[in-house]
Amino acid sequence: MDRRSFLVRGAGLGLASTVGGAGFALASANPLVVGQSAALTGPQSGFGVSMRDGIEAALAVVNKSGGINGRPVQLLALDDQGDKAKTEANVKMLAQDHRVLALTGFTTRPCSEAGAVLAAREEIALVGAFSGTPLLYGEQAATTFTTRASYEQELETIVHHYRQLGAQRFGFVHLEDARATNVPLLEKILAANGGQLSVTAGVDRKGPALNAAAIATLDASKPDALIILANNAPLTSLLREYAPRTLLLPKVVISFVDREKLLADLGKDSAGIGFSVVVPESTRERYWVVREFLAQARAGKVVVNPVSLEGFVTGLTLAQGLRQARAETRAGVIDGMARVAGLDLGYTSLRFSRNERAGSRFVDLSLATRTSSII
Repeated sequence: MDRRSFLVRGAGLGLASTVGGAGFALASANPLVVGQSAALTGPQSGFGVSMRDGIEAALAVVNKSGGINGRPVQLLALDDQGDKAKTEANVKMLAQDHRVLALTGFTTRPCSEAGAVLAAREEIALVGAFSGTPLLYGEQAATTFTTRASYEQELETIVHHYRQLGAQRFGFVHLEDARATNVPLLEKILAANGGQLSVTAGVDRKGPALNAAAIATLDASKPDALIILANNAPLTSLLREYAPRTLLLPKVVISFVDREKLLADLGKDSAGIGFSVVVPESTRERYWVVREFLAQARAGKVVVNPVSLEGFVTGLTLAQGLRQARAETRAGVIDGMARVAGLDLGYTSLRFSRNERAGSRFVDLSLATRTSSII
């Protein structure tokens, strides 16, 4: 489905002037409710708030243009503070609410994994999580539909790029609690590309407690390129110390990061740090979905950053699945998501089926300048 078909068949982007009294009709219609559990407060809140706001911006566009079959879509967002146990409690609460037809917009690996496993058990669709962890792409997450490339695809893109430039020995900074998942994944990718994992350094998801040991380990190894899969809590202080004295070392941070906050916190020390992204940069206005997202940002609906754009894409994808559902039930939404047979966003086409729940393989690489801008 290309942009024209998407608009004509009911998403209504840019068609607000044609729907007349749709807003009044929707105000009295029973909403289609979707649930979210995400870190809306605490150290991971940058992810959760941006995902929530991006999803809500997308649903605002859909609702302004008539909703889904004349009914508005409403997001019920619960705060889990990035805590797995709270995510599990939230999912159980949402599952017990008969109004909730689907889940969406989960954040962080532990919480996304927990949500996906419970969603499968409760037979409810989970559409879009801010994580590329492998479990979301496997059978344990049988009702999860992803709207972003996996960490494996991000790692493959980074490794291929730097192998082409001659890098042989790679370093890896990872979250210590994800070592068992992500280190073997990178080792496999490097082996397939003729590279070598020469050093790994674990950091603490909640703060800089392990940073000194990580920096000492990296200093002793001197890799040709450094890949980083961690969040802001440890990275800000680690990169503030490590990046300025390793300017010639390529360093790439995978998309699991509040990039704009990291750049603001680092200032000039962000110069030369690379980032992989799973949605286009907001400067890529040749893509219609970016233009629509920026229009919502200008209207004050959302702050522009890669995470909120990912949320916007997730919201549009969820809406399309609701539109394709033959019944307004949880099973109907799962079936509807599996019948999204090509949502053309410009930069990629999201396509799902019963046997394919990974919607996008898009990965791009960007670079920070001394002024904290992105090229």
